[in-house]
Amino acid sequence: KGYGFTLQNRGCNFSLEKGHPNVVAPKKRSYHTIIPGLATKNGELVGPFSVMGGFMQPQGHVQFLINILEYRMNPQMALDMPRF
Repeated sequence: KGYGFTLQNRGCNFSLEKGHPNVVAPKKRSYHTIIPGLATKNGELVGPFSVMGGFMQPQGHVQFLINILEYRMNPQMALDMPRF
């Protein structure tokens, strides 16, 4: 507390097993569920976003963006919608 950084335990999903899809290796972006999004339009920043959802988080990001862009929801409405 008071040191200016946080700890997390999501590294448990990484693997050191050679050939594993989620192996930790140089120049590789191993999958994990701490994946915030950053929206841009015409090269300009629109804003950051993220959803909770563990392994469905990438899909949750897409559903959130569709709710915002296609259905014209505000951010809170888009976050409150059911995900599948």
